[in-house]
Amino acid sequence: MPEAEQTNNGDYEFLQYHTFKAVDDDRLMSWTGGSGRIGVGVREITPQNTDSDTEDMLLPGGRGMLVMDMNFKLVRKA
Repeated sequence: MPEAEQTNNGDYEFLQYHTFKAVDDDRLMSWTGGSGRIGVGVREITPQNTDSDTEDMLLPGGRGMLVMDMNFKLVRKA
């Protein structure tokens, strides 16, 4: 089970349904391509294209997200 702010140990995890809360820091999200879903937002949810592998896409501070049915990684930006 991932943490509330990032995935465990900054590693990939298969997530069936998980909400990451908004934090002040920027984070980087990565995933393996497939049919999963990611929704990012504050008041309005913006879906992300999950068809192909993606590495280190910026998730700006202040935004939470919902991840469903995918191999996903979320870490704080160094």
